Amino acid sequence: MSHERGSNSLQFRAHNAVTSHRVPRVQETMGNGTLVVLVDATRPESLHLPVTLLSALAHFGMPYRVRDLSLGPLRAEELLQHRGMVIAQEHLGEALRGSDLAEILRAVQGGTGLVNFDFDLRRYDQSYLDALGMTLTAKTVMAASDATVTDNAGFLTFTRTPGERIPFKRPVPAHAVRSNRGNSPVSFADGSPLLTACQIGEGRVVQWMVSPKLWLPEVLGHARGLDDLFWKSIVWVARKPFVMKAMPPFVRIRLDDCRGFWRDGRDFDFVDVLNEVGHIPNLGLCMRAVTPDGGRRVKKLFDEGKADFSPHTLEADVSLFYGDDAGEYSTDQLATLMAEMDAALATWGIRPSRVLSDHNHMWSARSVPFLIERGITFKMNVTCPGETWEGPHVDWAPAPYGQMDYVLDTIPGHPEFFVAFNHYPTLETARFALPDGRFLFNRDGGFAEHKWDFLNGLTKSTLDHNDVDTMAHRFADHLRLGLDSLFFGGVISHTHFMKDLALGELREILQRADALTARHTKRYVSYEHIAEYARSKVETHLSHVSISDDGHIGVTLIGRATVPLELYVFRNIDEGVEHRFESIGKCDGVQRLRFRA
Repeated sequence: MSHERGSNSLQFRAHNAVTSHRVPRVQETMGNGTLVVLVDATRPESLHLPVTLLSALAHFGMPYRVRDLSLGPLRAEELLQHRGMVIAQEHLGEALRGSDLAEILRAVQGGTGLVNFDFDLRRYDQSYLDALGMTLTAKTVMAASDATVTDNAGFLTFTRTPGERIPFKRPVPAHAVRSNRGNSPVSFADGSPLLTACQIGEGRVVQWMVSPKLWLPEVLGHARGLDDLFWKSIVWVARKPFVMKAMPPFVRIRLDDCRGFWRDGRDFDFVDVLNEVGHIPNLGLCMRAVTPDGGRRVKKLFDEGKADFSPHTLEADVSLFYGDDAGEYSTDQLATLMAEMDAALATWGIRPSRVLSDHNHMWSARSVPFLIERGITFKMNVTCPGETWEGPHVDWAPAPYGQMDYVLDTIPGHPEFFVAFNHYPTLETARFALPDGRFLFNRDGGFAEHKWDFLNGLTKSTLDHNDVDTMAHRFADHLRLGLDSLFFGGVISHTHFMKDLALGELREILQRADALTARHTKRYVSYEHIAEYARSKVETHLSHVSISDDGHIGVTLIGRATVPLELYVFRNIDEGVEHRFESIGKCDGVQRLRFRA
């Protein structure tokens, strides 16, 4: 996919040429509906930007352009052509001339917002600190190891809980400051602000006081607990209206029957409880366990749009898509099994979900053509064909962040298969690196409190009771992180844990989890819809966004979207922000639209 880009970004991109799958291409957008990213591509810290900033802007669908300071001085008139300015290169104050800072502040006064993720204010002219009402309490940096939410009244932390603590993986440089203006809803352990948000003239500013190395995966990284503050900082400061092409707040629950507990129609009564809240579950079936009565209930749920169904196992703990105790299936064996699967689905009168539910995350390379033939080309995990759970796995550093637990990307060597996956960072604790760059999973999966199944370890089969309260909190935590990170809210469990729950207990878990996430907007859809939407989002780009004085927004979308996409359209309301969704339809090549803000 190609589009217009200026010489600034070409130089920046060339300086940061990296071939790793982890690093995204610089995809700029033309027009005055954009952010401008201020960089100095001659300085080594710019090499972090593809991972710390650009990958996030791409994932959030925020239109931006890159402005390289080494190419010449800034002018306020240039900056005022954008919705907001973003600084995320550490120590950029060394590259900013005194006149550059004056022009930046002029642009802020005129309404172009500023987010500065560069904490190192020692290298900024005093006029900048004065404008923000800030004083450094010490000339030396401190080590920050966590952040604590102190207030959730405003837009930045609205979905947070006061007192909530976000630990980092390792300490990162930070500055302690005093601020006499604006709000500081998140703090370090010493009580000094992690960020401050204030108004200067017509524009808004958010200044972060922690190193942008925070967004490197070895320190904390994206989709690890602070992404809502990251993207909301940008949205809050941006001149309105402002648009972005992020994932809507989709929610799905996935349940797998590995051992054949779903047999008769009554075994699916739990779906009614899920539907009460709004969930449309993806149910991974043990194919030979389902009786004719169970098949009739499956068809009813399918026809009414109350669940979608993925073949998961052949029989109890026997893979359908990889092999059995005798080894990996041959092509002929797979053909026989696929014919049996087709016959069962035809008997029940349903079609399978296009999202592959492969037991133990295992699918044979020989299964690939059979899956493609049946249109099953989305994946709910990150394993490559032929890998076994116990064996080595390729760490293929998928988009958007090079992490193996929050993924929207195609399988290496198999572009037909798109992965839409969120498995909570507990999956990371179960991965252990090998010297050759591959990794092994912990043989038993999640352990202790590090479990991605919201019921695992909390039912009466493990304890002497069902710990409903902890189940609800785990459910809510898993949902919240996906939504706050602009992926999708996702929860998983298995029938060998669910069998311990009474329907009343399941209802109580769902109600408690819903109350714990009451400040989140949630849109309940099928896993298949999420996967197809995510692929359409990833395979399209806003190449042009323009906003006219009369309040009209013009966008040009390029790429391929097989389902209608939506834009977030933000506007300021008092000191906060609100949004609506604008449908921009499907796309096959180029799509141009114009609509009112």
